[in-house]
Amino acid sequence: MTDVGLKPFGKGAHIKRIFFWAAGFLTIVANAGLALGDPASLFEMSGGEMVFSQRAQFYDAEVGGLIPLPIWASGKTPAYFHFFVVGNVISFDQPATPSTPGINGISDQSYVGVIPAMGIRIPASWGFWEGDVGGAFFNVDQTLTPVQSILGVYLQTELFLNAVGPGSLDLFASYIGEIDYLFGMGRYALDAGQTKSGSVAFYAGPEAIVQGNNTYTALQGGGFLSADVRPLHTIFTLEAGILNSSVWPGIGGYEGASFYFSY
Repeated sequence: MTDVGLKPFGKGAHIKRIFFWAAGFLTIVANAGLALGDPASLFEMSGGEMVFSQRAQFYDAEVGGLIPLPIWASGKTPAYFHFFVVGNVISFDQPATPSTPGINGISDQSYVGVIPAMGIRIPASWGFWEGDVGGAFFNVDQTLTPVQSILGVYLQTELFLNAVGPGSLDLFASYIGEIDYLFGMGRYALDAGQTKSGSVAFYAGPEAIVQGNNTYTALQGGGFLSADVRPLHTIFTLEAGILNSSVWPGIGGYEGASFYFSY
């Protein structure tokens, strides 16, 4: 992942943009923190990992909140102001080329960063739509290349349809600027039963994922199993499937695990 217009944080325009992004986001979060006292507000936290057999790993952690807005409601469900901070690690190996130097024929590349963002979730009788925007601050490390820091825009959207045939459909997409990294995922969830007490409900179904930029892409297809542990206000998810990437031949596999807490 080179030749993507990386720019150091240390240049003047980037320092100013970082300052204004941070000051504005912290001001909003400070005010939003007061609003979390509203019983209709939600605190959320999540984390997860995904590992490819084709020499790639992805990790993320998020903390944030949803605050009801008086501008719109669907039944008893209000619109929400959504604010969050995500930490991301993207790491992968690929065969070395003249533009991606390596050691012993392998180029190792990683992106480590933080993303503060905010947006609006609009409810409807059929589910909800959400749109978010923020800033992406990443360190980029590549074999035999000095570490560089970048600042770019972050865009995220999600469409949830709660009744598509016998199940529900969740479509999610995000974009990290400067490295032009796109991530898209679709999941179709079916009711897979619950425990006798009803304290844990299970959902399962197929998933499809596409991610990458102009130098690396991966296509994935598989399935997932989620357990909604209601006493813990937490959903645990396992996923696995097959994949094909643009830099390694043949078909590989992937596995992932994640959790989502909200209260």
